[in-house]
Amino acid sequence: MAPSDPFVSSLVIRCKAKKAKLALPEGEDPRVIQAAGQILALDAVEKIFVFGNLARVQSLIADAKINDPRLVLVDTDEAGLRSETLAHFEARARLKAKELTAEEKTSIPSSVLSQAAYYLAEGKVDAVVAGCAHTTADVIRASLKGVGMKKGIKTLSGSFVMIRGEEKFIFSDCGVVADPSSDQLADIAAATTDTFRQLFPDIVPKVAFLSFSTRGSAEHPHVQKVSDAYQTFQARYPEVLADGELQFDAAYVPGVGQRKAPGSKVAGSANCFIFPDLDAGNIGYKIAQRLGGFEAYGPILQGSEKPYLDLSRGASAKDIMVSGLLAIIRA
Repeated sequence: MAPSDPFVSSLVIRCKAKKAKLALPEGEDPRVIQAAGQILALDAVEKIFVFGNLARVQSLIADAKINDPRLVLVDTDEAGLRSETLAHFEARARLKAKELTAEEKTSIPSSVLSQAAYYLAEGKVDAVVAGCAHTTADVIRASLKGVGMKKGIKTLSGSFVMIRGEEKFIFSDCGVVADPSSDQLADIAAATTDTFRQLFPDIVPKVAFLSFSTRGSAEHPHVQKVSDAYQTFQARYPEVLADGELQFDAAYVPGVGQRKAPGSKVAGSANCFIFPDLDAGNIGYKIAQRLGGFEAYGPILQGSEKPYLDLSRGASAKDIMVSGLLAIIRA
């Protein structure tokens, strides 16, 4: 099975070279089993680990007519796994001088999200994709407590890859932080830059901090927040091409960028768009997708130490498959 989408095809080629191990912890959902079958058919992984009650998962695998030794079943009811998962989360809590609550001690061992986080943190798998049967908050909680954040980044965020023809962009944050501070925006930009480099290694990232103002054309606390975020980011990462604050047209259209931000190395050619808040980011990517004809791939949960990607609960098997490929590339 060869995907017709050029971007997905490029992901498959790179995934084949990585020979990674992927965890799909929501194995009792038929969409997950279908996605696992698609990824295996593409020969894009070394192994896929699916978690769940063995009898239920085996039934779904039989229904999907999958017979592949690379598909590994993890029994979520197994006492040893539950004990190891709890011990892992307790040890991570103690590193922060904290203790798990009584409720956490009860819920964590049996949670497939927590079990997958334990597998990821211990190197048993290289990436995790979940969320079609759990909330984003559940996924984030398992990732933060079981895996942790990447060094130097304190903010988890969600980005979308936006592609139309030869145009390749990343929009952030489109799914996590409702009203980020300037420091959080700088973190989001750092994580987005990393994601862009992983997905498009042959393209130089150019980061635009978006606002309704360009370089002081308007005065407002919202504008100042974006400007401060740019200054913070540039001080931390002087090697990254960035500018802000910029209006979207100044960031995207070369002629407008030259007029509104002369001398900018980013204006008119940005490919990483950092939105000032979740309203703007979420609305923006959907406008680009629905009116602009862009394909939107994601969300990509970014900022964690290892890739633990979230899914929409309305995700199709194909959506899960593509997220699996994205997670492997980021491993």
